[in-house]
Amino acid sequence: MAREHRASEFQPNFGLNWRPVLTREFVKDWDNDRLAKYIALRKQVEKGAIDNPVGQGWSLPMWDKVQENWKKYRTHCILGGNRSSKSIFAARLAVWAAATIPESQIRMYHVNSERSIQDQQQMVWDALPIGIKNLPTKKGANHSLQFSQKNGFTDSICILPPLPSYRKGGSIIFGNYRQFQQDEQVAEGFKAHAIFCDEECPQKFFETLLFRTIDYDGKIFLTFTTLQGWTPLIQDILGKTKTLESTEAPLLGGRQVPLIQESLSRKETCIYYFHTASNPFIDSKSFLDTLAGRPKDEILARAYGIPTKSIAGVFPGFSREYAPAGNVIKHEDLPWLKERPKDKKGDPIPYKVTRYMAIDPAGSKNWFLVWLAIDASGTWFIYREWPDYDDWALPGNTPEGKPGPAQKGSKKGIRDYVEMIKGMEGDEEIFERYIDPRMGAAEKQSDDGATTIISDLDDADLPVIPAPGVDIENGIQLLNNLLAWDENKPRDSMNAPKLYISDRCHNVITALQEYTGLGGRGENFKDPCDCLRYLAVSDVQFIDKAQITDRMAYGHTASY
Repeated sequence: MAREHRASEFQPNFGLNWRPVLTREFVKDWDNDRLAKYIALRKQVEKGAIDNPVGQGWSLPMWDKVQENWKKYRTHCILGGNRSSKSIFAARLAVWAAATIPESQIRMYHVNSERSIQDQQQMVWDALPIGIKNLPTKKGANHSLQFSQKNGFTDSICILPPLPSYRKGGSIIFGNYRQFQQDEQVAEGFKAHAIFCDEECPQKFFETLLFRTIDYDGKIFLTFTTLQGWTPLIQDILGKTKTLESTEAPLLGGRQVPLIQESLSRKETCIYYFHTASNPFIDSKSFLDTLAGRPKDEILARAYGIPTKSIAGVFPGFSREYAPAGNVIKHEDLPWLKERPKDKKGDPIPYKVTRYMAIDPAGSKNWFLVWLAIDASGTWFIYREWPDYDDWALPGNTPEGKPGPAQKGSKKGIRDYVEMIKGMEGDEEIFERYIDPRMGAAEKQSDDGATTIISDLDDADLPVIPAPGVDIENGIQLLNNLLAWDENKPRDSMNAPKLYISDRCHNVITALQEYTGLGGRGENFKDPCDCLRYLAVSDVQFIDKAQITDRMAYGHTASY
């Protein structure tokens, strides 16, 4: 009995690296003999690509990047623009797996049987080498290659001839999401070396398919263009990410957009963005011209495969990409931490900032703390948060999300918090500290009479100011003002957001992306946003030391 192989034992590396046709300008100095040889070679390669698309066809640069990561990740999510080649690549990869992994089990899914036949099964048939298509016997004991353009593969299965010394051929079985919606048992009981889901599959179906890959260390490929914004599946995979490669988006004024990301919210998952303009086999210029002037979110999805949260999120201007494209900044790039020019004495000229702190206290769970520095231009830098050791909140299928492990109370008292805060700050000068006016001023009875968190902190030598009790929407608008910039003009020092978050503040970053305001006081992403809101409604500003007296005269109490 032949042993069962695992998908990770094999490495795809098919196709020829794409080379565009040489321009007339490039070959204008070639003699006739050299030009004739080039034309003959090009025709030979193009014929090979037709006869054997997988083995001798062109392979685009992004295809190669996915192939390189075959062993490293379990789930490969390909988010592509329209006509970006994602489905064709998936079909060729499925044929490679079925032809290379002995007795392999491959599954492919589409939204319904019609789309499966018209799109997915047709692409798989097109990807088969001509020698397989022209076998004299289309069906035998261990292979089945009966196909028609109208009905696809007979019984929705393609079985290739067995590899030498093996009894069974690699099989590709086609299904659809509608079957799962009618009977969830259709996703049970099988095991697969690779699973391909074209167009966005239901979140529950994806979760089920993950269990079907365990036996063979199988791989799952999700290929789709998302026009529905932040769906449950997108949330699951893109909830927290790390960008590995990025590039410029010409349709968006040259802003940086991701090419490859690693998911931090879904383990062993890599996200690839196939851009429409990178597909040389279509008239991408006509397509992109059609998109010109369309809303930013539509351009991001249709041309670059990038979903946005603006449908549900209250901070549509926030981007977790690194600056200058987004609002996240590497901690070491915070301006006062970078190497500074020197004065005439050779001493570094300090980068002046005014520091603030915000506190969102709680009873049974941890407090949430945020530190802010504002420079002379009025730019905000959120440079520290606490808790910073784990997730404060986790995405869920409801606006409330789920509480993360960092919310769990650590039994800290007032003096424990004060000692921790001062230890984290060291010799930093905090100009003012703000606190939730409702919770901070709530009275509690003690042996010494009624006290509040505000009075207890004052007794512990950490004076705080209750933030103005203004409407939540007012604070959200003020934060959106800080995130706003004219996206129709180049982004530069005069046209840029005024709010940046250190990449060490992952809970603030996630909260700005996830917070919808629909979950009320129970929304788990609310606390970090509340801290930012307390600062925004308190009219915090850059204050030069010479201005401190003037500011205090207007009623501000400083702890500078």
